[in-house]
Amino acid sequence: MIKTKKQIQELSLLDHKTRRACGNGLLAVRDPRSSTGSIYFVGRMQRRVPGQSKPVSKECQIGVFGEKPGQFTLASAHQKWSEIKQWSLENGRDPGDFWKIQKQSIQEEKVLSFVVDKFLELKERTIKPATVREYRLKLEQVMTIIPPSTPIRSLEWSQGGRQLVMDAIDAIGVNGKGDLARRCQNLLKQCFNLAEGRDWMRRGENPAVRLVGDDSPISSSKHHPCVEWDQVPKLLEDISLNRPNVHATTVAATKLMLLTFLRAGSLTRLQWDWVTPDVIAIPGDTPGLKRRKGKSDDIQHLVPLTASIRSLLDQMEQLHGKGTFVFPQIQVGQRPHLDPGAPNSYLISLGYQGIQRAHGWRRVARTYGVDVLKAREVVIERQMGHLPKGACGKAYDGAEYLDERWEFLEQWGELLQQHGLYI
Repeated sequence: MIKTKKQIQELSLLDHKTRRACGNGLLAVRDPRSSTGSIYFVGRMQRRVPGQSKPVSKECQIGVFGEKPGQFTLASAHQKWSEIKQWSLENGRDPGDFWKIQKQSIQEEKVLSFVVDKFLELKERTIKPATVREYRLKLEQVMTIIPPSTPIRSLEWSQGGRQLVMDAIDAIGVNGKGDLARRCQNLLKQCFNLAEGRDWMRRGENPAVRLVGDDSPISSSKHHPCVEWDQVPKLLEDISLNRPNVHATTVAATKLMLLTFLRAGSLTRLQWDWVTPDVIAIPGDTPGLKRRKGKSDDIQHLVPLTASIRSLLDQMEQLHGKGTFVFPQIQVGQRPHLDPGAPNSYLISLGYQGIQRAHGWRRVARTYGVDVLKAREVVIERQMGHLPKGACGKAYDGAEYLDERWEFLEQWGELLQQHGLYI
């Protein structure tokens, strides 16, 4: 009878199949031809079957011998076999049915990854593919902390799920990433809302809901940081001098962001085919325009071509030629165009982390376009890519204000160059 690990290991020296008893009905099997491993454990017990006069011998495979995850030592094989025998006696089932029933139970029980996949599958019908990818990346980040195999009911508030979820949100929000954590929490809340609606989670048990009066930094929305007007000249000077010696493509993209306040998602995806003699016509389904799939993604965004903008486009043509993208990739990566995070990374390299964010420049343009240039708010809003608000505006307001927008962008470009921006 086998009683030690060494005795089991010695079985691997045999070149034929053999079965050795380990006690309590547990067998160690050596099979050189086995696809699951050369040594594995099997349990065997006598069980009375209705209609049979004598007990019938029934077997159940336990698992492969070893110390890796999913494998069994001699001690853990004994423990698992005792559990299976007890289950067999209590339920009047063959021991071989144990794994079948357990697998069926796991498949029927909804886990976190299943709910996330179902949520994204439904979202694909109403939002753009780029947004779905963004949602998936955020939820996958959550699942690096909360295992994707976690049963959804174990995350219910009354089961301690609230603490588990909020610990994950807190972990994501470290190092100033509170906005990312807030977005992840909101996506989780939507996933659990779906689970409640499908009866995978009990009503009122959503562990990711926001509490009224919750004043934690993570759960409160904050504006992207931006400089005041008296700080703009220093910022423009730093960008123009490019002391970190960042690639010219990134610098040019950042300057075009200053001139047009396009979001980085659409800015870095600009294509030469969109450039006409008078405007850059950006298709409405371009990531970064924030158009709703099937409702407003057919509305293009127009950027009037001013002298400053033309100059930057000419620089990119001289540097890269006219391929597909105005700002092509500058290093091998997944995207064929400049990474949308490049302008923000450039600002960080200049020392503006927590002071000026790429998206925060839109606030600078919106505020000082009115205060300094006395431009009309609606003109700046259109140039920012914002569509008319309200049911009436969405239905009837199709005004482009192109002449005013060109005049505003021309004046804005001249103002920035007067304050230190070099084109």
